[in-house]
Amino acid sequence: MGTHTVRKNFKFDRDLVDKVGEILQKKNLNFTQLLTHYFQAVVKEPELIDTIEKKSKQRTGKFIGILDGVIGDIDYKEMKKSYNEHLA
Repeated sequence: MGTHTVRKNFKFDRDLVDKVGEILQKKNLNFTQLLTHYFQAVVKEPELIDTIEKKSKQRTGKFIGILDGVIGDIDYKEMKKSYNEHLA
């Protein structure tokens, strides 16, 4: 199996790496294994990217974060359409 250099300036946030490093130590994994598993999962199921992006942007710990997933996940056009249907 060959290797591929992604970029010479492939950088991560240091605090994020430290937090992930602690989790990986508990699971006896390293960063290379983690990224390999991630890429394998994405190849098998590309929808995971959307799920991971949504989860990473989800707010937690603040009042508005409590409402994530409770209010709903529809866009403005769908909301307007359902409101107009309700009025009819």
